[in-house]
Amino acid sequence: MKVKVRPLNIRLLKPTVAAARDAFRDPASLTPHPLKKNIGFKGSLFVPTAPSRKPPAWVELLNEGVRSPLSLVNASSSAVLIVETSDRFFAISFGYGSNLLRQELIERDFGLKVALNTVDPDALRSVDMDTREDLTLHTRRQASAGSRLLTFGLDVTRDLMRSVTGQLRDPSIGKQVTGSDALALNVQIEFTGLGAKCDRLLHEYGKKDYLKEFAFVDHVRKIRDPNLKDELDQLLVQGLRAGTSTSGYLAAPKPIEWDRFSAFNYSTEAHADDHLDLDLAHYLGTLDTGALSISKLRRDRIGVKYADADVTREKWSIYDALVYEATHKGNLYALSAGEWYVIEPSYARRIENDIKQIPASGLKLPAANPDEVEKDYNERVAATMKNIALLDRGNRSVTGANAPIECCDLLTLGGQLVHVKRKTRSSTLSHLFSQGVASAEALVSDNGYRNKVASLLKRHPNHATLFTAPTFDATSFEIVYAVITKRTATWPSSLPFLSQLNLANAARVLRRMGYKVSLLRVDVP
Repeated sequence: MKVKVRPLNIRLLKPTVAAARDAFRDPASLTPHPLKKNIGFKGSLFVPTAPSRKPPAWVELLNEGVRSPLSLVNASSSAVLIVETSDRFFAISFGYGSNLLRQELIERDFGLKVALNTVDPDALRSVDMDTREDLTLHTRRQASAGSRLLTFGLDVTRDLMRSVTGQLRDPSIGKQVTGSDALALNVQIEFTGLGAKCDRLLHEYGKKDYLKEFAFVDHVRKIRDPNLKDELDQLLVQGLRAGTSTSGYLAAPKPIEWDRFSAFNYSTEAHADDHLDLDLAHYLGTLDTGALSISKLRRDRIGVKYADADVTREKWSIYDALVYEATHKGNLYALSAGEWYVIEPSYARRIENDIKQIPASGLKLPAANPDEVEKDYNERVAATMKNIALLDRGNRSVTGANAPIECCDLLTLGGQLVHVKRKTRSSTLSHLFSQGVASAEALVSDNGYRNKVASLLKRHPNHATLFTAPTFDATSFEIVYAVITKRTATWPSSLPFLSQLNLANAARVLRRMGYKVSLLRVDVP
């Protein structure tokens, strides 16, 4: 009789697991079922003693409108087969069995690494990715036929691969594979073959074949191990209590409508005072830092007020707004938008070297005042320096764009497009770098956009001619990223790593378009 193709959902447990029952959150609620003898591997099957029988969530709504209450329940069945082989434990889940496992005991990279080591790189069907920007975007892209990674539009300098689906190179492993934390495998198999299959998958997990096509997955990885997250959170609290961190700052975890923005405020202030910028030191000054905890960082809120309303419309937790970096057990970790990431050391060094290669701008700008917001700084510079025109808040629409794009903050007669942002305040520095790329692309591709920018420069006709030529030559322009920050001997390495990463990526894109790129530190006392 032909062996059936069966879907398997397999997780590798950490080496610290000493016994099968240790893998479960509540082993007392499970009934173990011993396996038959002579099946080729050790293991046990665990099934909930009492199957879950709960009313569907939608019954409550329906009961509000019917004369006789409905008595409906869902019965959910689940099971987990623990396979012990090669001195490791594997958990093969059925139904909702994965919910029975202790999540901190799961090897988080097992499924993805096995998939990347075994999949045919020319036959990918689906890719899930997280995009690191001002907020994290979760996307899934699918192809109608097997394709290479390039088809899915993944940017290896910005996107984190969470899952991949594709056809396997070796059909003896299975028909199709999906790898994330777990490995989902469609394979012709009988029960007695499960031990050998786990042995084979552990062997594939240990390979480094994925480095040929997918080495970028090791560069920056999201932390999903609850125990490691707790350790990093405690380092965060210790650093904030001691005031020893120079990398931490607050940044809006979601985009802000700056044209309507009025003020920020903190829930820890009795009168919810208004602030034009986010400042970690200001927040910490409103509380007893000795009592600081992760629960408090999650409980305390940042409010946003807009000009058309007197009340706070939007609120985020302090934890979600924190950007923080920490070194732990020899690795560099970064907290951004409520998620911890680990950065591969050689990759961090490579990115640091990349930004060191960005030349310092020859433009000389005055120092910023301590409490001076970017808008006021830009206006002061334009009013006091010859040959500099103000374009701050000069947003204009672009053909095909979803929102108006600001050309730059300051424009020099020599074609320097200057984008200004504080390092430790307001939105993240990624906004600064992405703003430069967006406007640069618009100038190259959209003649209508160039004309609109020129129309903003009626008081500066010589500057306007930079954009009214029949053709646009990007090589005649320089994108200047001006970061308002305190003087430091390690500049620009003192930028947070995720900011360095976004800067390196922006510079690469801009150079490819033909622009010159430079970096300018604007000192602040």
